[in-house]
Order: sequence, then C-alpha cells, then structure tokens
Amino acid sequence: MLFNSLPFLLFFPVCVILYFVIPDRFKYLWLLFCSYFFYACQDRSMTILLMISTVITWSAGRLVYNAGTVRSKNFYLALGFILNLSILIYFKYSGFLVGLIFPDQEISVFMPAGISFYTFQSLSYCMDCYRKEVKPEHNILKYALFVSFFPCILSGPIERSKNMLPQISMPHKWDNIRVKEGLFLMLWGYFLKLVIVSRLEILTTTVYGNAEYTGIPMIIALIAYSIRIYCDFAGYSYIATGAARILDYKVMRNFRQPYLAVSVADFWRRWHISLSTWFRDYLYIPLGGSRRGTLRRYINVIIVFAISGIWHGATLNFLIWGLLFAVYQILGHAITPLKDRMKLPKWFCIAYTYMLVCLTWVFFRAESFAAALDELKRTFTGIRMAQLFDGTVSGLGLGTMNLAFVLLAILILMAVDLMCERRGCEVYELMDHTAVYIRWGVYYLIFTMILFSVNLSTREFLYQAF
Repeated sequence: MLFNSLPFLLFFPVCVILYFVIPDRFKYLWLLFCSYFFYACQDRSMTILLMISTVITWSAGRLVYNAGTVRSKNFYLALGFILNLSILIYFKYSGFLVGLIFPDQEISVFMPAGISFYTFQSLSYCMDCYRKEVKPEHNILKYALFVSFFPCILSGPIERSKNMLPQISMPHKWDNIRVKEGLFLMLWGYFLKLVIVSRLEILTTTVYGNAEYTGIPMIIALIAYSIRIYCDFAGYSYIATGAARILDYKVMRNFRQPYLAVSVADFWRRWHISLSTWFRDYLYIPLGGSRRGTLRRYINVIIVFAISGIWHGATLNFLIWGLLFAVYQILGHAITPLKDRMKLPKWFCIAYTYMLVCLTWVFFRAESFAAALDELKRTFTGIRMAQLFDGTVSGLGLGTMNLAFVLLAILILMAVDLMCERRGCEVYELMDHTAVYIRWGVYYLIFTMILFSVNLSTREFLYQAF
C-alpha cells in the first residue's frame, strides 16, 4: 500500500476516525493493528520477519539495561546487534557477498520492505538502553508500535526511542490546528511527488535511456534528477510527518532545504536528517568523532560515509557515492581556513555545493560503475548552447505543456524553500504566517495542480528500494 495510491487514501481516514473514537488506553492497539495491516499490504510474507526483529531488540534492550556487569551488558548488546544485523545482511547483502566469493554464482534474495529503516530504528533503541538514556519498554506491544509505526516504517524518518516511546503512552486528542498542519504537510508531499516527480521521471528516463543524448540534455537530466530525488524522498517524508501529526505524533524532521546548503557538511545537516544524525550519534561519535586528532577524524568520516553508501545498496556505485561525500567533507574541512579568508559570497557557496552534490547523483542513479562513467562523459561532451533553443529541451519526453507545468511547480518549490530558509520555519508554519487570501490561494493552486497530475504514471517512492 503506497502513500500515492487509492487504497491508502481510503485506509488513512478510517484509521484516523476510529483512532480518535477509541478510548485512550486502546489507541496504541488500534494503531499497532493499522501499522501491521499497512505493512502486510506492502509485504505480507515478511511480516513475520518484522515480528522477529521486534522481539529480538525488545529482549536485548531489557537485558542490556538490567545487566549486572559491564561484561554481560556488552555481551547482550553485541548479541542483539549481531542477530538483528544478520537478518539485514542476509536479505540485503547476501547476493553481493556471494558474488564476491563466487563470481560465477548468482543468487537472488527478496528484500523485505523497510528493513533498513526499521532495523536501524530498533538498533538505536538497544543502544539507548545500553547508555541508559531510556528505560526499556515493558509492554512489547507498545514497543512493536514504535518499530512498525506505519507512516515511518517503509522510508523513515528513522525515529528515536527517546522521542517516540513516551508519545505512545500519552493521551491523544483531536486538535483542529494540528490536523490542519498535518493535512497541509501531506498535501505538500503529494504536490512534490505527483506534480514534480512524475514529470521529471519521464524526462530523466527519456534522456538516460537514449545513449545519443550528450551535452545540454544530459546536464538538464542531471539537474532534473537532483530535483526528482529531493522531491521524491522529501515528499514521502512530508506525507509521513503529516500523517503522524494528524495522529498526534511528532516525528523527526527529515529535510531542511538541502540545496541551500553552503557546504557538503551543511548539506548532510539538511538531507535525510534522521539517517545522518543516526550515523553521527551511533557510529561517528563512538568511533571517536573529531576528538582524537585530524587524521582520526578523517578516518572516521571515511568509515561513516562508506557504511552510509553500503546502507543504500550493496554495489560499487553506492560505495563510490558515499566515499565521494567523504572526500568532499575532508577537503572541505582542510580548506576551511582558506575559505574563511576568501570570504566567498553565500550564493557562490550554495551553487558550488549543489554542483558537487549533483556529481554524486550520477553514481547513485546509474545501474553500474561503467554506466556512471559513460553518463559523466556524455554530460561534459558535445555541449552546444543552441540545444536550449532548437526544440531539443521540449522534446525530452514531456512536451511543451508538461514542461511548462513542471517548471512552474519547481518555481513554487524554490520560492517556498527560500522563504522557509529565510524565516527558519517549516512549510506549515510558513502558511500559518501568511495572509488568509494568499494561503487559500496557495491551497487551491497546489490542489488543482495535483488533480491535473493524478493520471500520470507514478511509481513507488525511490527510497522504498533501500
């Protein structure tokens, strides 16, 4: 059951209505049932795996917290990590590992939906119990809801136990203002996915599927893909946080205008925030962070981004994608004194950072390393400015009307991101501080653009593949 599907649009109102009718002490049970139903609609055969992971980490958290000695505490933590990560490694990486050992052998293992996300979320609970930052949850059903909470289970945000578990036991009441904010977050997410992503998907598929394109069309496709992946993943996150907000749950903000970052380090403070902070808190800092000298800091950065790349997928492309970001971070740190002396204008830093990030998307998107190199070569050869005016651009699969439509949508996105950045607020807060007639005009415009886009073929959200 995808967020951008009719079944979800029928399921969610029923879930919400009954949720606020049911007495408080039973609300979490209803939400747990809805979460497992949602997951079963997506991946019914692997629901038992979700249960197994839940039992393992719930038990590990209790054992770790109540362990009498440091040795037993470390043992239980290691056992919980090994058992849970073994499930992830088998389903996500066994084909890759077998291929490394036996190049002539190929095996195909079906990857359960959301396994990377709920595994990391469960492991963070074990670590929080180990650090005694949270008390272990005695009610396994409440813990199961934390792991399987349906707005977040397929593609995050990767929630923290210290934020989520206390909310499960709190009373939850209907609130018109909160519901309005949640609905707008969902509307904005659907706008990004249905209006922008659906059209840019056509453009990028057309260009990257034709080896004859070089120069300007390839540059346009690269820019389009950078916007597409941002709108796709941020769109999912907005729908997820909006749905959670309607249900009176506050989950982590996952994006904060990432393409307005002034450095690569700043980009990762804005992009997929729940994952980047997870790696910071549970890997980078335990490795020593930046406390043990410059060389150790750089080694830790390489380890973190290499694992981040592999987390996204067991291919050379994803590893290179992660290592490129590590190199960017190291070089950025090394030349910081020079940048400070040069006092580069902010717009230049934003543009430079955006170009660096775009280059990494080549490896993220391509099916193989050879394909990525070929696409890079075609991007920087045969560049002719005349291609901007001879009809080549309007012929990249969209046609004039759809091209104009998506350009208008992108301008709206840019305006909203710029205003949110300037005011330091989220998108629903921006609407709350806007004049009523402008606010409702925006609502109607976005809703109308969505209606004109529902007939376009839109696949699942990109990050559901991870």
